Amino acid sequence: MKKLYTFIAAGLLLTALNVSGQITIEPNPVYKNDFPQSETDVVAYSHITNEAEFSRTYTWTRNVIEITEGWTSAVCDTNQCYLTFVSTQEFTLPAGATGNLDVHVYPDGIEGAAIIEVYVEDNGDESNNATGVYLFNQPLSTPERLSERIKVFPNPTVDFLNIENPGEVNRLEFYSIEGRLIKSVQTNGNAQIAVGDLASGNYILRMWDRDNNQVSSNLLMKD
Repeated sequence: MKKLYTFIAAGLLLTALNVSGQITIEPNPVYKNDFPQSETDVVAYSHITNEAEFSRTYTWTRNVIEITEGWTSAVCDTNQCYLTFVSTQEFTLPAGATGNLDVHVYPDGIEGAAIIEVYVEDNGDESNNATGVYLFNQPLSTPERLSERIKVFPNPTVDFLNIENPGEVNRLEFYSIEGRLIKSVQTNGNAQIAVGDLASGNYILRMWDRDNNQVSSNLLMKD
């Protein structure tokens, strides 16, 4: 009986190892630029692949980081295209299968821009996840504010980042444009955070309060 339990435990461990990290979204990020404002439906195409050796069920969640007022967005997965008010949905991919993971924006004749994330998590293993980033009219050539509530400066930055109203912020998270968490920092009330260890490039900076509510998002340029 002990051998049987050992065999089952080893099998569960092997399954967990096989699941972790076996989901990819490509291309990522997706850029959709220079489309006419008269366009009624603008699509950023991407694909998600289950690289595991067995079928997996996932849940995607749309996170609108920035969108011009008057614009709306929607997600199409491997099953269907959803209405604009649907922000999360389950889907299943067989082993090795690839499916659609597209984002539509509807400008409604308004000139503007959007940054939208689609976070995908394995229902059976939360460590197996990926985030697709979809940028509409976002060349990322200059820093752009995603949320006005809490300002950070200087931007671009080199060694240090200053936080306006640091008492409202408990944690900073620095994400790559592809949605991968690069660094997490507890502020401990400090108004200045060292960022010299970050590589040069563009980051999405998220700020959280003590109740774990996201209070601000910024596009940060690191020289």
